[in-house]
Amino acid sequence: MTYISLTFWFTCMILYFHVVESSHFRGGFISWKPAENNQIEINYRVAFRRSAGSHMCDENTIDNGTINSGEGTLTCLKGCSGSITTMSYYCTDFSDIEEWTTGTNSVKYNPSASSDNLYHFGFTGCCWITLVEGGSSWVMRTTADLNKRKDTGKINSSPISAMQPIVRFNYGCDYTLKIPVSDDDGDVVRCRWSIKTPYDECGGVCQALNGSYLDESSCVLSYNATSSLGWYAVALQIEDFQKSSDTVPLSSVPLQFLIVVAKSSESCASRPVLPPNIITDGSVHHISVNTIFNESIVARSGGETLRVTAIDTVSPIGMIKSELFTHGTSGREWFVTVTWKPTKNQIGTHLFCFTAVDNMGQSSVQTCATLVVDDHVVSQVTENPESDAMVVLNPSCSAFKTPEKVRNKCIQAVAAVPPLFYLESSCPSHFVQCNELGIGYIMPCAPGTEWCQQKLTCDRVGSCKT
Repeated sequence: MTYISLTFWFTCMILYFHVVESSHFRGGFISWKPAENNQIEINYRVAFRRSAGSHMCDENTIDNGTINSGEGTLTCLKGCSGSITTMSYYCTDFSDIEEWTTGTNSVKYNPSASSDNLYHFGFTGCCWITLVEGGSSWVMRTTADLNKRKDTGKINSSPISAMQPIVRFNYGCDYTLKIPVSDDDGDVVRCRWSIKTPYDECGGVCQALNGSYLDESSCVLSYNATSSLGWYAVALQIEDFQKSSDTVPLSSVPLQFLIVVAKSSESCASRPVLPPNIITDGSVHHISVNTIFNESIVARSGGETLRVTAIDTVSPIGMIKSELFTHGTSGREWFVTVTWKPTKNQIGTHLFCFTAVDNMGQSSVQTCATLVVDDHVVSQVTENPESDAMVVLNPSCSAFKTPEKVRNKCIQAVAAVPPLFYLESSCPSHFVQCNELGIGYIMPCAPGTEWCQQKLTCDRVGSCKT
């Protein structure tokens, strides 16, 4: 097997993609999978400084499906010629606090015939933020063998991954960072550091986190943040193997992101935590096309005097995240609600990740779940629910009027196909969230909004019926 710079080839076909960028670059990921008509579908995620150039993103950008022009061009470097596409992207997430924008896009490509079936594809540009270790240039390279596999008779699909563009570490603390991976073929997946030779996979940031340890089998990165303060770039290759004893990967895809080490007056144990949510790390959620996926994410501060200021997400295209609201009466919990209605062209596997950030800039451990969009369509109920499905609250909207009935309603709702985790209450300003055990929780909508059962989210007052 031969490898390339953001690269692919066919028939012994291996493709290589090559990516290089700018001082506002915040990382990215590139993967691939076979498509119809002998095409390959190249999927990429990029992240940039939010205030730089055309990378501004807000709720309206996401809601309207606006394409950001991006930077650079994906180009075929060997085996064919010319540009494949500009690296425009749909913004999916942004952070006010950490000042980044991230988004994703895909392109289908049919390489022309090549004498050696070797193809090189590249996305070039320049420069990371100023780093403690390594240079400013960056390169991302993907390799793919597009021969039919002997075990399945089908062309392989690469693994996928996701990561917050910026991971924050407190100086003096020990960290373990799990790299999320998923593989549609069920292959063995391993992670390794990107290397400079024989093909440049990482530009100026090859193995630029001295003192760290990467467990290649579990894809867990360990680091004691006792070196210098500042910014570090992490460049990894994620590879899939048919068997654990194999040494030659079926494909190799890049994941790059930033780590910032900063001093904090808080203890190492004071970072935010993510208590048990319906979306847990490693969980798998199947969603049918034209079905609404709607879940709440609760985060808790790591101390009495600390508060959660953001729950940052890395989402698929079209997922909407609510504002941050207080949760419960402890004064230490906050939540957001995410809503997604996948389209037919999103059939397949997606990773969804989230991290809580507090007012001291500390971040929680990242949680990532796999969202699998199935190709069968389930019709949606658009009428108002029957009155007996409504949960009745007391006049102050703070307690259930008939608690014994709520559990039955929740059990019935989550056992339905598809399951329903949110119920309408008698108070328009509140809704009921059910967990998989049939326990219901009263959840508030934001000021100026009310619960809309048809949309399974809080919306502007009076807009639900329109």
